[in-house]
Amino acid sequence: MDYFTLNDGTKVPAIGFGTYKITEEKDMDLAVETALKAGYTYFDTAKFYENENLLGKYLKTYGKNREDYQIATKVWPNAYSADKAKESIDVSLKDLGVDYLDVALLHWYGDDFREAWKVLNDYKDQGIIKSIGVCNFSVNQMSELLKEGTVPVVDQLESHLHLQDKDTHQFLKENKILHQAWGPLAQGKSNLLKENVLDEIAKKYGKTPAQIALKWNIERGVMVLVKSSHEERIYENIDLFDFNLTDEDMNALASLDKKERYSANPEDKEWLEKAANM
Repeated sequence: MDYFTLNDGTKVPAIGFGTYKITEEKDMDLAVETALKAGYTYFDTAKFYENENLLGKYLKTYGKNREDYQIATKVWPNAYSADKAKESIDVSLKDLGVDYLDVALLHWYGDDFREAWKVLNDYKDQGIIKSIGVCNFSVNQMSELLKEGTVPVVDQLESHLHLQDKDTHQFLKENKILHQAWGPLAQGKSNLLKENVLDEIAKKYGKTPAQIALKWNIERGVMVLVKSSHEERIYENIDLFDFNLTDEDMNALASLDKKERYSANPEDKEWLEKAANM
């Protein structure tokens, strides 16, 4: 496993396990058991996913000590007032069955993000949250946040070979904020894994196109979050650390950038308003 060090000194693995849309007990049971066996130690959830209780239950089921894994969760924009943000964190702690969170994020930009950000800072000061950051914040939105004083440890963004978002990536790097990728395989919404360049490089290393796509992000300094309910794919996704891509490989893969999103744009005001009222 490779690791990244956050700007607060915390170490996180280069790959974490996402749990979006894993809401059935049998699926979460299989996913967590397999992920732990495969070597994942970072688990990403959110209040919006409505599965924190299941994740917490099955992390305990397989006998790991709390310090053996990291949990990240998120506060949804409809809970950005001070009282609601506190309630969101408290309920997450209860549902996950833990007395601290390794990482807590604001899920999207919202008008009241400053109130929720202050709550995250307060909980961090108390040691209840170890590290705080954001998810789906554009450069403009992040610039607003940085005026509040505390620098977030991560910005979790849709990031894959078809959406390389080089300007945002550079901005985060310059501000020592870890770029974290959700949907690093484009969520199956494109022909990404059928790209000839990916196939050629995969054959060169005896890997799959998915493994090459994930490794590309990691080698440019991005932590990836992968999600699957299939045992074979869970093992495949983490089998990334026995090879390295060359500069030639990285440049060839960079040519696949289409600047194309397959989910909501962080600056889509209509979407942000909808999210705030969900």
